[in-house]
Amino acid sequence: MKHQTLNVKIIDLKMTEKLQYFVGVFLFVIISIFIASCGSNKYSQADIDKYLTNESVKAKTSPLSLQVPQGWHVVDANNEAFIDLLFIRNDLNVSLSLLPFHSNSSSNTLEKNFESSILLQQAKYKNKIVIAKEPPQRIGDKIVLAYTFSIDGKNYRVLLFDHNSKSYELTLFGNTNITIEYFIQELVVLSAK
Repeated sequence: MKHQTLNVKIIDLKMTEKLQYFVGVFLFVIISIFIASCGSNKYSQADIDKYLTNESVKAKTSPLSLQVPQGWHVVDANNEAFIDLLFIRNDLNVSLSLLPFHSNSSSNTLEKNFESSILLQQAKYKNKIVIAKEPPQRIGDKIVLAYTFSIDGKNYRVLLFDHNSKSYELTLFGNTNITIEYFIQELVVLSAK
């Protein structure tokens, strides 16, 4: 009888050791991924110098300035209550608009504002759009959440980011395939001051 009890304890000890081993490996992998994502920057200063001009433009209603992309110009938006900054590519096929994200709660996180932004788009288009969420990414010192959708041949990519405790939406819009412009949108976020 003693011998059987001892075997059960040995088996339990082996299971505990295996569980500790797997938990340790899991934590090591997660921490390694986190450190790797924090350590590397997606864009270099050379990218910024190549694709953005030295011209910074201040937003109309927000304490934020962004650099103008090469081959783009700033347009004075008619309704500055909604659009803080509007960039148009010189061929007039693609635009970037900056909007402060207004929330009913000052305690909302970027994630909550992201979900609210999606709900607002679905309501605006009467649930006729399919939202594709992208994984969160780090651009410089900012966490950026993005989603895309298309309607009536028009393509949208909305990036949400925080700057000085305020949330902003930077929306890329075009009647053509806009994926080639994703990096410009991300560089503009990186230039936020």
